[in-house]
Amino acid sequence: MKKALFPLVLILTLAGCSSTPDLPPEDKRPPEVIYMEGVEMLRAERFKTAAKLFEGLDQKHPFSPWATRSQINLIYSTFKQDQFEEAISNAERFIRLHPRHPHVAYAYYMRALAFYQQIADPYRDQGKTREAIAAFRELVKRFPNSDYAFDAKQMLTLCMYRLAEQEMVIGRYYLDQREFIAASNRFRRVVEDKEFSTTFYVEEALFGLAYAHYRLGLLNEARNYASVLGHNFRDGGFYALALDALDGRTIGDGEIASLRRHVEEESLFKRFFQGLTPGLPGMERLGKQE
Repeated sequence: MKKALFPLVLILTLAGCSSTPDLPPEDKRPPEVIYMEGVEMLRAERFKTAAKLFEGLDQKHPFSPWATRSQINLIYSTFKQDQFEEAISNAERFIRLHPRHPHVAYAYYMRALAFYQQIADPYRDQGKTREAIAAFRELVKRFPNSDYAFDAKQMLTLCMYRLAEQEMVIGRYYLDQREFIAASNRFRRVVEDKEFSTTFYVEEALFGLAYAHYRLGLLNEARNYASVLGHNFRDGGFYALALDALDGRTIGDGEIASLRRHVEEESLFKRFFQGLTPGLPGMERLGKQE
């Protein structure tokens, strides 16, 4: 189940709100008027202008309750401009300044999303994937009953798939290069790491272990891996191929390649995030100052 996340506009009925899109250097308007203009810019998806308004309000009225609201809106405004490092910085600042705020879970969530959005394809370094995992885990641990915990758990699963994909990419390369020991090390991690053991790459990894050990002349180990493969994936193509290899039939690279799962080269973000719009925490506190 996906939860819709609506913007935190905390709409208040205010008279005299200006429609001027930019914040003048010496803006003398009340902070609530500036804030509501920023909200209107969010609604119009003018995120750059909204960010300027919220940032200016926070600087000019740092002790106003509207400054706190602006800080959390600024996370969203920078995120929507694909300024992910800035969104992370804004989220961390909010967490540091307001650790007990009613919406602090949202700041943890958006921080994790900003790492998640930067996940690279499996052919490149997965540092951002690991940072996203750490951030989502912290969110779930701190706020297990929050609106964001369910989505965080789903994204954690996708992050694990990305790390498993990278292990498979490297393992496949070594297998194709006849570097069977190096290939085995990668495939073994996919099979034995509990975080990867539920991914659909386990079937191919078991085949890779059976085939690599067979090519290394370690026949007992090869049979053991083939047995595990058959026990879990008896009807799969990799099991039949493993049996053929153990019977001494030469296995062509094309036969192996034809059974491999496609590896997603783009960000995982699009897989889960299509149709789910990250926003600011909801409108249930309508008209109330925090």
